[in-house]
Formats: sequence, structure tokens, C-alpha cells
Amino acid sequence: MRVGFVLIATALTLGGCRERERLPLNVVLITLDATRADHLGCYGSGRGATPAIDRIAAQGVRFDQADSVVPLTLPSHATILTGVLPQRHGLRTDGSGSLRLSFETLATVFSRRGFRTGAFVGSYLLDHRFGLGRGFGVYDDAVPRDPQALRSPLMSERPAAAVTDAALAFMRGAGTRPFFAWIHLFDPHEPYAPPEPFRSRFPSSPYDGEIAYADSQVARVIDYLNRAGLRNRTIIVVAGDHGEGLGEHGEATHGLLLYESTLRVPLIIAGPGIRQAVFKEAVSTADIAPTIAALAGAPMNVVRLDGRDLSRGVTGHREPPPRDIYAETMYPMKFGWTDLVSVRREGKKLISGARDELFDLHGDPAETKNLIDADRALDRELAAALVPSKKRSPSLPAIPDVTRADPRSMTPVFHDYEEATNALDRGDLRSAITMAATLVARDPTNPEFRAILARAYTGLMQNERSLRLYREAAALAPADPDPWYALAAALQAAGDPLETKAAVDEALRLDPNRAEGHNMRGLVLVQGGDLAGAVEEFRRAIAIDPRDPHAYNNLGNLFRDNGHLPEALEMYRRAIALAPQFSDARLNRAAALEKAGKTE
Repeated sequence: MRVGFVLIATALTLGGCRERERLPLNVVLITLDATRADHLGCYGSGRGATPAIDRIAAQGVRFDQADSVVPLTLPSHATILTGVLPQRHGLRTDGSGSLRLSFETLATVFSRRGFRTGAFVGSYLLDHRFGLGRGFGVYDDAVPRDPQALRSPLMSERPAAAVTDAALAFMRGAGTRPFFAWIHLFDPHEPYAPPEPFRSRFPSSPYDGEIAYADSQVARVIDYLNRAGLRNRTIIVVAGDHGEGLGEHGEATHGLLLYESTLRVPLIIAGPGIRQAVFKEAVSTADIAPTIAALAGAPMNVVRLDGRDLSRGVTGHREPPPRDIYAETMYPMKFGWTDLVSVRREGKKLISGARDELFDLHGDPAETKNLIDADRALDRELAAALVPSKKRSPSLPAIPDVTRADPRSMTPVFHDYEEATNALDRGDLRSAITMAATLVARDPTNPEFRAILARAYTGLMQNERSLRLYREAAALAPADPDPWYALAAALQAAGDPLETKAAVDEALRLDPNRAEGHNMRGLVLVQGGDLAGAVEEFRRAIAIDPRDPHAYNNLGNLFRDNGHLPEALEMYRRAIALAPQFSDARLNRAAALEKAGKTE
């Protein structure tokens, strides 16, 4: 409460009407996906990509050494919004799980205090099905899908301008109530394809072009706050969710390793009562939620959090005290490799997996010299600090009792996997098959390599080969819902309803919050004559993912084939509105119109 008093008192000294300045502070949280700190001007980059963010940094506190807790979009944002580490909130990787109701978020805290709350996300990775929408009066995840694309729907995105348009509309409608707006700009994430003029401005570095495009949208937000007279009543936070490898340590993107290239992120806080400063002490993205909440006068229950409330230091111009900074990645386990965890204590950092690495970040920020043999005592000390974190971890998928590879030794193979995935996404199926077959030969116990080879064979209609590979992938990773779902889709295409049902039931047992699974179960029930059960499954899919055109199309087919033509046409209309390029829905609608006698 003292923090809130200090902020109001400081705001009163800024001039203007006393009653106006007594209004609670607004909060704008802008998260930049896959954005390295060292590619921003305020962090030393000379590329000139971020003038808007640089101006915010010049007016607020910039944390020079902020680290993400996990180099993946969904679990990282779950921590940013809750102040809780992944092993407690339970979201360990992208694309699965849902944030448990027991955790409060910035949105639940602010909504309880009467704030208008809105979230505007640029990627399906943050779809409401993953549980981050609790507490938001508006959770705008209107990310379009291409139902005919080979690329996973998880990678569907919308441009930063569309996200910002929605966020500005929300802020304009706030009235006199304070608001909390979370704006997620996905664009710096691969694939790097900035729009003009940023493509031409950064011809040799499209990654920086994407960052520059995101910065231009940050500028729009700041311009609005200035024009609306809200800047001196608004806390502005700019943060990265994780970095990007860009080839360092052999990692082109992120998620596999725990070096600073993918962990160090920008973190900037500006607003009333906050003077310009640069803090050198290491902090965590887990610190963001409690700090923002306290600055806005709505403190969270820090006893239940892993992150720290840094608000007194931010307003009092004091560095935070040293503290261990934890990070993890469970993503390698999807490939049958070992997970990695790390702990950073001031300038020293331990990365632990199948083997340990110890680095002095002050003298070796690029983490090129492993000091493990030179300081075994520190290795043991930092390893002991990781033990409580590991004990708090919920159960993870069972791993076969084999010697698992360390992901740090698998970066060349992972690079080839990304190349094979890119070939598959652009429709170059034969190249994808050649590369994926080589990957399977190099790492025969890797379920993901088998799955991508199976996807490529599916694209060429070689169903027997894809079925065999999907069965093998499911056997190698029995606790992963992805291969089970892929197997079910292949079995459904092969016309085997009984085995399809068994596979999709297993996929939904492992991940019940999966719209695609309910869609497929609905199709199986249609084949079995259980039309009421099929309708229920399609509606369940829509409840989970209202923007999935497949469920509407499937419902339309069911209604059409059973003589309910007005209902069928409405379902097709919705499917086409969501995905205008969805040829199946257009053809099915044409058939329904013909059946209704509307041949024109």
C-alpha cells in the first residue's frame, strides 16, 4: 500500500488537476516474442530498429540483465502473467496444457480492483484454450487459421498492426476506469518476413526488420497515450518472452538450449514516479507480475509467488538485491533427449543436463568457456540450488529407459530437423522426405523425426508408410498426445473407424482440451451412426476453439446430410467467414445450396 501512496504523491507533483491525478494508474504490458535484448538500440544495438522502445527506456528503468525462465512462448507468458515458475504453473512447453485455476494472474488481480482488462495476442500459441484468458474482460485471440496449410496451426499468427488496432480500440473505450492492456507482438518470431518498408530497410537481417516493425506498433501505442493525455497516468512495460539463437551455440531459433542468446530479454518499465535508470543486477521474467501489480497499487500475494516485487527499487532508484535466477527447457524431451535446467547466481551460471556447464557471464558473456573443471565447488553449490526446483516439478511424460542424448550435442541434427520442417511447410514434400528419412536414420529412437517423415508421406498420399511411422512414434512417446492425434488422423484417412477412435480417445485422454481431437471423435461417431454424440463433439470443439473452421464445416455436413439445410448453410457461412480460402467448406456449401434447390 505504501507503494501506491508514493505513486499518487509523485503523480500530484507532475502538475494538472488534483482530482484527475488521483485516478488509478493504467498499465500497458507489451511483450515482444523471440526478441533478443542486444538487438534493441537501448541495449547497445546500432541497427536503428527500435526508436520507440529506446525512447521509453530513456524515460524509465531498463534492466540490463533480465532473463526468461523458459525459451518458449506459452510457458514464458504464463510466468510473466503469474509470477510463478513453469514447474509450478504446469505449462512446460508450447501447444499443450492449460493454466490451473489456482493461480491468480495480473488480469484477475486488476479485474478484482475494477480495472478494464484486455489482452491482444498475435499467435495461436497463446490461444485462450491454454488458460491465460482468466480475468480478462476481453481476450482477443482472433488469429486466422489456414485449414489447408501443412504447417501446424500452432504457428498461425496475425501481424502486429492488427493486434495493435484491437488494443487501441480497447483503450479508447476505457472511459474513466483504469485499464490493463496486454499487447503481444509475435512478429520477431520465425519465419522472419517483415512487411515493407522494413523488409527494404533491413535486407540482410529480416529478423531486425521484424523487430523494427514491432517497434513501429509500440510507437502507435505511445502516440495514442500521449494524444489522449494518458501517458502521465500509465505504467508502460516492454518485455521479451525469450530470445533467439541466430546461430549462436548452433541454435538457429530457440527452445532447445539455455544459453543467454535465448534467455536474455529486454525489460523496461516507465511511468509516473519512475526516473531513468539502468539496473545491472540480474532479474527474472517471473518478477514482472508482482512488480507491475505493486506499481499500480494492486499488489499480488507475494508469498505464493516465485517472482519478486521490485517496485520499491524501481520507484526508489535502487538496484534489486542479488538472487538466484532459474530457467528450464523441457522441449528437448519431445525428441527423446534430456531436459535442461539452469541457475544464475550474480555473474556465475550453471547449465545442468546430461552434463554440466559453468560460465562466468561477466568475463565471458557469450558463454564460450566451460569452467566446470576449474571450480567444482561452485558447480556443486549451484547444483544444490537447483534441487528444490526439481522437487517441485509435476510429473512429466514417461521417458523410455534408454540413454538419452544431450540436446547440446544434437544441435546439428536439430538444425536439419528445422530445415525439413521448413520444406514441409512450403510444400516441398520430396525434399522433406529425403531430409526426414536421414534424420530417422541418425536418431532412430526420436519420435518427432518419425512424425515429420510421416507427415511428408501423408502429403504424397502414401498412407501405409505414414501409418507405420505414426505407430512407431506413438510407441516411442506414449505419453505425448501429438503422435496419438497424428496417428488417429492417418487412420481416419485410411478408413479405419475402430482404430481411429482408440487413437483419438488416447490423444484426448492425454490432452482433453484439444479441439482437433473432438472434431475427429465427432467424425468417428458420424461413421458409427451416433449423430447426437457427433453434434456434441463438434460443439465441444467449437467451445474450445471458436475460430476453428473445421468444426463448423463438420457440423454443416452433418446437418446437410440429415436434411437440416438452413442450419447447414449457417455452419458453412461461419466456416467460410473464418477461413475464406477453405475450399472444402465452399464446395460443401454449394452442395447444400443445390440440395435446397438454389442452383443459381
